[in-house]
Amino acid sequence: MKLVNASDLPKVTNILTRSFQTNPSALWVIKQDDKVQKRLEALIEYAVKTGLENGGVFLSDDESAAAICFEEPAKTSFNSYLNQVKLILNAIGISRVLQVLKREAYLKKHRPNEPHLNFWFLGANPDQKGTGGVHDLKKGIFQLSQEKQLPILLETSVERNKNVYERFGFQVYHTWKESDDYTLGFMRRD
Repeated sequence: MKLVNASDLPKVTNILTRSFQTNPSALWVIKQDDKVQKRLEALIEYAVKTGLENGGVFLSDDESAAAICFEEPAKTSFNSYLNQVKLILNAIGISRVLQVLKREAYLKKHRPNEPHLNFWFLGANPDQKGTGGVHDLKKGIFQLSQEKQLPILLETSVERNKNVYERFGFQVYHTWKESDDYTLGFMRRD
């Protein structure tokens, strides 16, 4: 696993955008119109830039998978506010801002108020699934957690992913039926 910099933004954005095409939670956040693909890409680019600002964007050694995982509380800067404005304009849409802010308030309320690693995104290039990239990232992030002596927190809206995370030692500490289409599982690994 390698920590990446801004020059890798297109590569990481591409991997994560392709792997989140059908993710219910990511699709809920973005405005549903004829620009869904561009909006999903804008959401992922926002997440990658946020991860870069917080020193937490990684590629697997074979560059088939990417992850965003950084220490919380996250840094905020002028650039992070500009990034949020771009997120609203390019992904969420102004008409959905209040809905998304309410969602974010709920998420924040149900996360433990303690330092932790926020395992925000993990995805593999669909053309290279099964090459070991995700395993490489998992191993590296678990090592990072151990070095920093911090728990790892994540949320997932995909039942199959929840089952995989449970096999790797994560436990569900809260669930939220966010929509009729899916339930969001809040998970933690100490």
